[in-house]
Amino acid sequence: METQPELSPMKQAEQLIAEFDIEGASLYDHKPVLRIQVPDSQFARVLELRDTLVEKLKPSGFRFISVDLDSN
Repeated sequence: METQPELSPMKQAEQLIAEFDIEGASLYDHKPVLRIQVPDSQFARVLELRDTLVEKLKPSGFRFISVDLDSN
């Protein structure tokens, strides 16, 4: 039986954002920071999920999780 290779930290983050149905998100790896950009319509959702996102993303290897306030 073949084992699946472990996902990279970015792939794990992308998968998690998709699971939470955060539409239009862009993720940027600035090790040790993960920067999340979302459209204005998704900003409140990201804030609602703040604790959960941090809890799930930090074990992927990111020390800091940031939300970009200027998503232009």
